Amino acid sequence: MSAAVSLDRARAALDRERVKRGGLREFIRRAWPLVESAELKWNWHLDAIAEHLEAVTRGEVRDLVINVPPGTSKTLLASVLWPAWEWTLDPAHRFITASFNDRVILHNARRARTLVDSPWFRARWPEVTFPTGASASKAVDFYATTSGGWRYSVTVRGAVLGMHADTHVVDDPIDPQRSALASGLELEAVLRWHHETMVTRFRDQTRSRRVLVMQRLHERDLSSEMIRAGATVLCLPMRHERAHPHRYARDPRTTEGELLVPERYPAETVERLAESLGPYGAAAQLQQRPAPAGGGIFKAEWLRRYWTTLPDKGATWTISVDATFKGSEGADLVAIQVWCHVGPDHYLVDRDTRRMSFTETLAAIEAMAVRWPRALTKLIEAKANGPAILDTLKGKLAGLTPVEPDGGKEARAHAAAPLFASGNVLLPHPERAEYPDGRRGAVWVRGGVADLSRDAAEGSYEHAMVSFPRARHDDDVDATTQALNHRAGSYLARLRAAMDAAKKGLAP
Repeated sequence: MSAAVSLDRARAALDRERVKRGGLREFIRRAWPLVESAELKWNWHLDAIAEHLEAVTRGEVRDLVINVPPGTSKTLLASVLWPAWEWTLDPAHRFITASFNDRVILHNARRARTLVDSPWFRARWPEVTFPTGASASKAVDFYATTSGGWRYSVTVRGAVLGMHADTHVVDDPIDPQRSALASGLELEAVLRWHHETMVTRFRDQTRSRRVLVMQRLHERDLSSEMIRAGATVLCLPMRHERAHPHRYARDPRTTEGELLVPERYPAETVERLAESLGPYGAAAQLQQRPAPAGGGIFKAEWLRRYWTTLPDKGATWTISVDATFKGSEGADLVAIQVWCHVGPDHYLVDRDTRRMSFTETLAAIEAMAVRWPRALTKLIEAKANGPAILDTLKGKLAGLTPVEPDGGKEARAHAAAPLFASGNVLLPHPERAEYPDGRRGAVWVRGGVADLSRDAAEGSYEHAMVSFPRARHDDDVDATTQALNHRAGSYLARLRAAMDAAKKGLAP
């Protein structure tokens, strides 16, 4: 045996032993040059990702969501290096990997196969082999080890008939570059694929493991769905946020705004990225928030102007209803709001937002009308179940007013936003608002979160407003803009008439 061969074997044995002791992190360091030409610059976030993936391997974490910015090696670790390392421990392990398009998923599969089939890998883990001979396949969408393990790659929403794996790895189920164009139908299609197709694609349901890697694009995205179902989440924003709702407890950064990978993404680079992406793109891809911190169209600071007692004179009252579409009861929410208007100011008084059937919606509107008899005008959008509500209640309630929506949801939100910005919209103080019927406070404004440095709770009015248009539900926004645009339009029209009359020397 030549000295060179002996040296190669010694190096292989040393690598194998160090990877055995150091785990995935050591494997990443040693295998990196075989899958990536750029120099590996180790940063603490790679430790965090590797640590969480190892927890999945050990079975300590069944469902893992990784939300990190682009360009931080998330795909290389989760979709290429980790599956290859798993085979060093268990060559019979089976993977289904998925992404938003076939080019991306096949590229990752090819890099993983090339690594495992390399002389470097075979010298260190000879027990992990692919079939050879006439029956051997060089395909990358599906390939198997001689031990019975395999990797099957599919586009999200693609067919996986007959395939049952141990681990699912979904890397970017929706194209983050086109996330602004993602429709509700596309979001729902991904969730249906996750719930209806992939849920049965496990070899052993008692040991199933799922890893999702993506940026936070929408409050109804797959990340949100898995987190709500109890998944472990590793969230690492580009700029540190102490108040981030999914802040990693062991994030070593202590300064607000401190960068995640300053060597690779210094401040000036991050600034250019944020400017190029725009506020929503930067929030989603860099900060792992579906909407910018502090709000998008509606800013959180605008929603923290509170009333404690309602004005008694010169007020007009409105009930505004955003109903569901026929056949979607139980899926969408119904929003019923009570507003008090005094001149240019608008006081949100009461709110009932929840899932309701058609019958429950009718009862809730009637109950709100009884509670607030001064609310003579009842605005019902003349869409969805609105016409049926108007027809059913016309003999029971006065003041029913059909409203034809003017423009799209975002256009109506932008039209109402100046009223919030100018301080003309006031919400009930979450703790100190005094109601005529003796109630005190309105927990629904922030969902019980008293600390204003923290995000309002999901399901609260403030959360719904600041998260729009990337919120899980937009019913509160629709009811709000309906009330404000209807009333403000009337007020502005009267104000212009008064000004015109004054110019002409006439009484208004």
